[in-house]
Amino acid sequence: MSRFLLLIGLFLSINSVFAGKLLNSYVNEIDGHFVLHLDMRVNAKRKDIRSILMDFSKMPAVNKTVLESRLLNTVGDKYKIYFVSRGCLWIFCQTIKQVAMVSELDNEYIMSVVIAKESDLKYGRALWRLIDEGSTTRIIYDSDYVPDFWVPPLIGSAIVKDKMLSEGLKTINGLERVINQEKSGETAKVASDSKIRTSKRLLNRRQTTISLLK
Repeated sequence: MSRFLLLIGLFLSINSVFAGKLLNSYVNEIDGHFVLHLDMRVNAKRKDIRSILMDFSKMPAVNKTVLESRLLNTVGDKYKIYFVSRGCLWIFCQTIKQVAMVSELDNEYIMSVVIAKESDLKYGRALWRLIDEGSTTRIIYDSDYVPDFWVPPLIGSAIVKDKMLSEGLKTINGLERVINQEKSGETAKVASDSKIRTSKRLLNRRQTTISLLK
């Protein structure tokens, strides 16, 4: 049961790495498949969200539960990704490995398919839809996972939903935070570069003035 409870949190940690306002949600267990639907609005532009999502090395910065996230190789237009996550629910902690093939279907969709034989999951698929709304982006996220271990049948879907949403609300802020940090860093760099250029111009003028006075 402890691994099952942890799995609830890790599904959100690994996959719901978005930020913003939760508009709608649904979670259920059907014949061993845990199905999750999240609909949210993010205070960031689609191109920035897509950039972070497809830069797999940034996942630990987006979500601290992810210990490691890296690109293994590229096959055509698909990316083989390796994730290692460690999360805790109450006193239960567990490390979970996931290997997945990620592909960009078009400007709006990103698909992730778990490679079961290399993961702690029997089955896993996730689909992101990024809808451009100008200064904001609407993200529709759907996933379907089957854990590679026994799940007790008496855990009610209401309890699972409450726990997944509470974990989701903690983790979906990560993407927006990273985007804001990067934007702040770019602004600071531009300001720093401007100061350096100004200092160089003043130094050149001073040297020119000294030369003329000699």
